[in-house]
Amino acid sequence: MTQPAVSKIISDMEALFGLELIIRKNTGVQLTAAGKVLLGYAESITREMRNMCNEMNSLVGSEAVDVSFGYPSLIGFTFLPGMMKAFKEQYPQAEVSMFEAQLCSFLPAIRDGRLDFAIGTLSDEMLLQDLHIEPLFESEFVLVAGRTRTRGGVMTLRSLSHEQWVLPQTEMGYYSELLTILQQNHITSDKIIKTDSVVTIYNMVLTAGFLTIIPREMIAPFGSQEFVQIPLTDELPVARYAAVWSKNCRIKKSAATLVELAKVHSVRSKYQFNKLTVVA
Repeated sequence: MTQPAVSKIISDMEALFGLELIIRKNTGVQLTAAGKVLLGYAESITREMRNMCNEMNSLVGSEAVDVSFGYPSLIGFTFLPGMMKAFKEQYPQAEVSMFEAQLCSFLPAIRDGRLDFAIGTLSDEMLLQDLHIEPLFESEFVLVAGRTRTRGGVMTLRSLSHEQWVLPQTEMGYYSELLTILQQNHITSDKIIKTDSVVTIYNMVLTAGFLTIIPREMIAPFGSQEFVQIPLTDELPVARYAAVWSKNCRIKKSAATLVELAKVHSVRSKYQFNKLTVVA
């Protein structure tokens, strides 16, 4: 579609609604409040059209589907490869986009349809009433240091308040709850570096002597024996993992298949499956 045609459509819509949709400037255009509302509906319609095409393709036996989802590092280090292998056997022509981060980072993309679903940790302060919650499993988190660290027996968090820490960057979820616990034990924010890179976390622990708290299943990445667990008298909260997607549209068949595979492969990976309380 040419630029004049787009401009005419916008002008016609502004005349129809009696509202200005964009502000035209020498440096470009900017959406008005009405324009932002229209954009939201347009994106929703586009998403539903894309989902419809996926469903129609599946009805005629076509394997040409697409799916996009987010997940935390624990999934990538454990059952994600097996889950994706099984998915590609079922949908060999599927186009898949995967993104690694904490669940809170994915919520805007889930709500506006850029992601079909995401897997992550839940916490009580998360406002997820507009989202479906499918419980998956629970995981125990542990305090981890480099193997060269001198053993000091069982420790308390308070006794480690002078140490340097590195943790995943997040605004809500498990690590948000954990930060509160650390602060209660006099581990202040200036002692904690936050990053969205799990590789950086491992490297900081291994080469700079930082401490971190990660799922027990991640203590030996790729078979490495360079990390050790430090026993604590303090009880760390158990992380509850779930798949999350929008209630505003029906989940695509391909995405629903991935959620079911996540259930199966999390159990096969020797996780204890628990029926979690639905936050909705």
